[in-house]
Amino acid sequence: MEKKRILKKIAACLTAAVMILILALPVQAASYKKAQTRVIRAGESYHLIDNNINKNQVIRYAVKITAASSGTMYDLAYAFGGREEVLKNCSKSIKFENPAPNYIKSYDKSNTGMALCIKVHKGSVRIRVDYRAQYKGAAFTFAKQPTSHKTLLGVSVPSGKQVLFRQRSSNISWVPVVISAKSGAFTRRDLNKATSTFENYTFLSNYLKFRSYNNGKLQTSKSLNIAYDTKAGSSKFIQVLMPNRNSGWFTTKKGTVTYYFPSDYLNIAVARK
Repeated sequence: MEKKRILKKIAACLTAAVMILILALPVQAASYKKAQTRVIRAGESYHLIDNNINKNQVIRYAVKITAASSGTMYDLAYAFGGREEVLKNCSKSIKFENPAPNYIKSYDKSNTGMALCIKVHKGSVRIRVDYRAQYKGAAFTFAKQPTSHKTLLGVSVPSGKQVLFRQRSSNISWVPVVISAKSGAFTRRDLNKATSTFENYTFLSNYLKFRSYNNGKLQTSKSLNIAYDTKAGSSKFIQVLMPNRNSGWFTTKKGTVTYYFPSDYLNIAVARK
């Protein structure tokens, strides 16, 4: 009898221990799979916005932009990998995916975030966003912008002139710029004049020659693909991501170079001389 009582006590203790372990396990919040689509036509501009990050609790989102007609051309700025990417005169379909809240914001603690800004110049595109959220009523907003709105602003710099880009706000600390020029153009980016640290960008017929220097000595030389997914006339495009919210001075050495930068949230100031 004594042995049975001991066994019962042991069984009761084990049961209690199991219950404690079960209660101690973290509860997985329910998540809801959702999707939204929008067709955007020539002349239209839209932002894809999470208007209430804290409430919507989006876990992850994936965006696919499909060129819905031949000859489609659009400008795009979008969040990716903690940075902002920009494309000028894009003609192909693209897709990207982010864990949330990976958005472009006006300031770091903002409860509103932008996944992308798009302006369609020719044809039309179809945008689909697939996402998971912990709030059942979560939704992205396709916010239509005025006809005059531009995804990318541009500044052209002729030979002998300079330009500098400085980011003044946002949660992102990289300045994304698309550099465009005709074959033969050449621009130099000064990083530290005291140590003769600079970069050269030379536009050739089918690629861009990139060279970096430190103490005036060549450190890196690369041939970069400038037709990332578009070609418009005789102009070529290459995206440059510049850290620390400051691009340094670009000096056009030959030809005319045009720089395109995002118009929203980053509040980029342009200095020229």
